[in-house]
Amino acid sequence: MQFWDSIDYGNARKILVIPNITMSSNLEKDSFVDVLHNHIKALDKYGEYFWNVLIPKGNVTKKLNLPNVKQIEIHIPGDMMNQRAFPSVDLIKILKNIEYDTIYSHLPDWPQVGRYAKWGTSIYGYSHWFEGSKYLPCNGIDRRDGKAKWLWLPIELLGISQMKVCYLNTQDQKNRVLKEAGELFNDEFVKKLDKILTVWNLGVEKSKIIDTPSTDKKKIIVFNHRPAAYKGFPKFMELMEEYRKQREDFVVWVPQLSGKIPYSWVDNTKVPKHEYYARLQNCMVGIQMRQTNYGWSVSGTDCLMNGTPMVWQESDCYREIDPNGLFWNKKVDFFNILDKILDNDDYRNELEIKAIERANELSTNEDKMIKELHKNLNN
Repeated sequence: MQFWDSIDYGNARKILVIPNITMSSNLEKDSFVDVLHNHIKALDKYGEYFWNVLIPKGNVTKKLNLPNVKQIEIHIPGDMMNQRAFPSVDLIKILKNIEYDTIYSHLPDWPQVGRYAKWGTSIYGYSHWFEGSKYLPCNGIDRRDGKAKWLWLPIELLGISQMKVCYLNTQDQKNRVLKEAGELFNDEFVKKLDKILTVWNLGVEKSKIIDTPSTDKKKIIVFNHRPAAYKGFPKFMELMEEYRKQREDFVVWVPQLSGKIPYSWVDNTKVPKHEYYARLQNCMVGIQMRQTNYGWSVSGTDCLMNGTPMVWQESDCYREIDPNGLFWNKKVDFFNILDKILDNDDYRNELEIKAIERANELSTNEDKMIKELHKNLNN
């Protein structure tokens, strides 16, 4: 018996979800799973859906253990970049055999979806991040700098061109993508992309936003992102080492950092999700470094909805997340901002209230976009 023989869809709208997995070893911590879970729960209010979600073999996740979701285990490369470059060998079989009314693809890098989808199927998408002008070594196609390298953006944009709508995180992201697309494709193709790409500022669940800031704040600076180079973690640690020379009355919490830590002032305690939110509420400030790919920051909105002010390295996309937030370019400004937050309770309390207010604004925006997604998935 094949997996598609055992599904009773009833009258539900059948959605096939193409995943974008960045943490295949632990889907409970994968941001795509969080986003999809929120979309599924929110859409339950507007219609009857059944979701067939493709996931890596052996990685069924509790977060998607919902009555109207079937997790279909297929071969997907564990490495994020291999996943983007090499579509699942099971993909064509899935597209030809399973029942679906609409495809919701979070991985535009697989243009084969449009090629093998059943005739007349509408494809909607969500692009969580763009590689932009960053290249990865490969037996590639771009030799403008004298080296053969693979350019990811054209493949992603070809996949997007097959969609009715493709959501992305910020207007800044869309502007950058269209600019780079103009260097790779003709004007007609760029105009088509302009119509397809739709800005959706990722929101937060209203029920998860706290009402008032915690009164039990500790001098903790949190870096609650993946401790990776593309997230700016090495640069962040350089800054923290220098800041420790100025003052030693704070701790840095990096909950996703593994291995032995050479600093007594770095805490990498890992906690369950509900405890993670509680610990965020006790932190005085969260830090977001500039990323190599321009996009959103779920970790940043985690802080905002828990009343923890964010300090952002200057970027237009981050200003869309937190328009009234604190931004810096120069190191001295960064340290001055931290000093004021750590030392001035009244000032910090004002920032905490503004953080919660911004989280509520993002929640309202999320409701509007969910209604639009419902309309599109039923088109």
